[in-house]
Amino acid sequence: MPVDALFWTSGRPKYRRSSPLAERGFCENCGTPLTLGYDANQDELALHAGTLDAPERFEPRYNYGASQRLGWVCCGIGLPNRNTEERW
Repeated sequence: MPVDALFWTSGRPKYRRSSPLAERGFCENCGTPLTLGYDANQDELALHAGTLDAPERFEPRYNYGASQRLGWVCCGIGLPNRNTEERW
């Protein structure tokens, strides 16, 4: 999601660096993971669908980590795949 289009309705996430390439946003109170942002693309954040008030309003554009996809996962089959890159 473009960072400029994101609006937090209650508080703001805390962030922690999860690798030399990215940081993750999470709820300070309960620890729920909220976002993943890569340093190389600071205009965009990946959001965890389960944290959205109305996830049906948003459609995924691609599958990330496709090489680790479990055989029984069938959502998003027709979307482009991006494999996880081991960069650190």
